Amino acid sequence: MNKRDLILTACLMGMVIPTVVNAQTSIENNENDNEKINAHSVVQNTNLIPTPAYTTIITSEEIHDNHYKNIAEALSYANGVFVNPGSLNTSHLVVRIDGDDRVVIMVDGRRVNMDKGIMSGRASYDLDLLPPIMSVERIEIVHGAAGSYAINYDTPGGIINIITKKGDKRETTIDMAAGDHGAWKVKAATGGHIDDWSWMATGGFDNVDYHKYKDSDGKTHELPNSDNNRREMNYRIDKKLTDNSSLTFDYGHLSNDTGTWFSRYNPQDYNYEKLINHFALTYNYKEDTVAPGYITYYHNYTQGDTYIPGWFNDHEDEQSYSRWENTVDGIDWRDGWRISKDHTVTAGLMYRKDSVDNISTNINNPFNLSGNYDEDMTNTSIYLQSIRRFDKLTLTGTSLYNDNSKFGGKYVTNGAFDYTADDKTTFYGSLQQIYSLPSLDELYYDNRYVQGNHNLRPETGRKGSLGVRYKLSNDTNLNFNAFIADIDDPIGWYREDNVYHATNFENQKKRGFQLAVDHKFSDKYKASLSYAYTDTHTDKGDGLGNQVDVNAVAPNSYKAVVTYHDDRWTNNIMLTAGTGRDSNYYTGSYYVWDANLNYKISDDWSTYLKLYNITNESYEKLGSLFVGDVPAYGRTVIMGMEYNF
Repeated sequence: MNKRDLILTACLMGMVIPTVVNAQTSIENNENDNEKINAHSVVQNTNLIPTPAYTTIITSEEIHDNHYKNIAEALSYANGVFVNPGSLNTSHLVVRIDGDDRVVIMVDGRRVNMDKGIMSGRASYDLDLLPPIMSVERIEIVHGAAGSYAINYDTPGGIINIITKKGDKRETTIDMAAGDHGAWKVKAATGGHIDDWSWMATGGFDNVDYHKYKDSDGKTHELPNSDNNRREMNYRIDKKLTDNSSLTFDYGHLSNDTGTWFSRYNPQDYNYEKLINHFALTYNYKEDTVAPGYITYYHNYTQGDTYIPGWFNDHEDEQSYSRWENTVDGIDWRDGWRISKDHTVTAGLMYRKDSVDNISTNINNPFNLSGNYDEDMTNTSIYLQSIRRFDKLTLTGTSLYNDNSKFGGKYVTNGAFDYTADDKTTFYGSLQQIYSLPSLDELYYDNRYVQGNHNLRPETGRKGSLGVRYKLSNDTNLNFNAFIADIDDPIGWYREDNVYHATNFENQKKRGFQLAVDHKFSDKYKASLSYAYTDTHTDKGDGLGNQVDVNAVAPNSYKAVVTYHDDRWTNNIMLTAGTGRDSNYYTGSYYVWDANLNYKISDDWSTYLKLYNITNESYEKLGSLFVGDVPAYGRTVIMGMEYNF
C-alpha cells in the first residue's frame, strides 16, 4: 500500500473505528426521530445523510405522466446520462454516465450486472434486460462514487438503481399503443393488498417489424433484419410480519427476439434471442428506523442465442449457432446502527457466484456444438461505512475488502463530503478508488474472431469529483459537477489479422464536467438545460500516445427539455445534441428533437402521442471505422391509450 493509500485509509478508519466502539448504543437513540431510510435506496437526502454526488431521481409520477416505453427511454431524459447501442449492431443497449460505460445496474439495491460481460466495451449489463417500466416506483441515478453496500469500486461511471412498486390500492392499468414500422404494444399492471399481504404484477408484449433511418445522402432506408418481439412479466409479493419487519418475493421473466443487422455496409442478418428468469427473497427488518437492515437471496439466469437464419427449423442446427448462459446466485446482507444524532454506521456482506457456459458451433465440424468456455467466478465483499455530521459538514467513509476466486483479495476505500454553506449553496465531492476485474468473456472467450486473454490484470486507479448545488432563486436551481479519472491497465480490444484480442493498455484518462440549470416559469411551465463535456483518451502502449476513445458519445453533449403540465396535459419537447465528434468515426454533429404529448381524458382514461427524431435527422449514436456504418433510427410515431380501473 503506497503513502497516498495509507493517508486515505487512516482518514476513513478514523471515522469508522469510533463507530464500532460505541455500537452498543445502537438504535435506541432513534425512537423519536422522524428521519426514515429506504434500505434498498442509494440516494438519501435526510438531514443526516445527504447524497454527496450529482444525483437524479425519476419518480413514478414522471414515468406515468410521460408514458415512457421502457427504462432506457426514461434514462434518456436525465441530465448527463446517455443510452446507446453497445456494439456494432442493435443487440445491446448500454448506458454511459460521465462518458463511462462502467456503470452498476441495481434492482431494489440488488446488483444485476453480469461478471460475464456483454462484449460491448467494459459494460456488463444490457438495459434491454431490465424489468417492465410499469413495475417501477422510481429510478435513482448517481454520478461517480457511492458508498455503503452500493460502493462501486469497479464501476466508476456511477449507479442506476431501480426501485420496484409495492402493491397498495387495488388498481389495474392497461396500456395499448401502435405506430409506424409495424409497432404495437399491449401492457398491463395490477396491484392491491389484503391485511398483511400485498402484490404487484406487470407484463405485456411489445413488437416492431422494422426500423428506418435517413442516410447521410439524404435518402431514407429500411434497416435490414431490424424486427423486435418482446415479452415480459414481473411479480412482487410482500408480507408484513411485524411493525418493523416484512418479507418480499420478486420474480421476473423476459424473452426478446431481435433481428440484428451487423452494419450498413455489411448487413449480415443475425437473429439474437434473449431470455432472463430471476427471483429474489428478502427479509427486511428494523424498517421503521433510520438504520434499517435486510438480507436477500437472489438467483438470476440469463441466456443469449445468436444464429443466421438458414435451412433448419431448429436454429440450434444452424452452422452459425451459438449460446451463452450466465447464472448468478447471491446473498446480500446489510445492517445499520445509529450511534448518536450525528453519527451512523452501516455494515454488510455481499456474496455472488457467476457461472458462464458459452458454446458455439465447431469450426471443423459446423454441425456439432463445442465448448467455447465454461467458467465461474466467486466474489465476496465485506464493508463498513461511517457517516458523521459536524454542523454543516457531513463526511462519509467506506472501507471494503473484496475477495475474488481468480484474483485474490483487495482492500478498497472511498471518501466523500457534503458541505452546506448556507440555505442556497451546497458543495459536495468524493475520492473513489477504482479496482475493476476482467470479465469472464475478456478472460476466456475463444473463437476465430474473438480471443480472450487469461493473463489480463485488473484495472486500477482513482476518480475524484467536486460539485456545487446552488439555488439562484426560488424558481431556478443550478448544479455543477466536475470529475477526473486516471486508470492504469485499462482493458480493451485490439484488432490483428481480422481477430479481436483482449489486452491491458497502458493508461486511460477521463476528464469532464456537467452544468445543469432548472427553471420553473409558472405552475404549468418549466424547463431544464444541461451541458456535459467529456474527454477520454487511452494510451495503448503503441507509441502513439493518448488516443481519443472511439466509443465516446460526443465531447460536447447538450440536452434541453421544456415541459407543460396541468390537470389534463403533460407535454414535453426535448432537444439532444452532440458536437465535436471525431470525423474519423462519425459523419458529424447531431441535433435531434423528440416530443411527448399526454392527455388525461378522465380519471380512468388517458391518451398519448410520441414523436421520435421529428426532423428525421441523419446521425450515428455509435462511432465506426467505416463512417456512417451504424446509423441511428429515423423518425418514428407512436400513439397509445391507457385505462385504469
